[in-house]
Amino acid sequence: MRRCLVALGYTCHTPPELFGTRIESLGAADTEWLGRIAGTGWVVLNRDAKIMERPDELVAYRSAKVHMFYLPGEATRDQLLHLVESNLADIVTLSADRTPDVWKITHHGVERFVVRKRGR
Repeated sequence: MRRCLVALGYTCHTPPELFGTRIESLGAADTEWLGRIAGTGWVVLNRDAKIMERPDELVAYRSAKVHMFYLPGEATRDQLLHLVESNLADIVTLSADRTPDVWKITHHGVERFVVRKRGR
């Protein structure tokens, strides 16, 4: 994914870059990396939708003020590349909005991500 986006002229940041090494990035808490990117204006491509369900991670996301796009967790590398490439114009357009939001990228296009209420 990174190589594809860089080849198209985009700047991409990866967890190893954010934490210094791949080893240091492995297992980093979502609250930690979200805290590190707060205020950067970056667009996050992610597969861990649980961030929107865990209270401390949801707070960290809201504090980070970044646009987040979820990709299907079960998708293969080739499927992920296809989804991003075919929806890149929408991703860029939605990311230009000043108010950060959460989206999911599906085979039907980019859709607003709806946070489900947790059961009791």
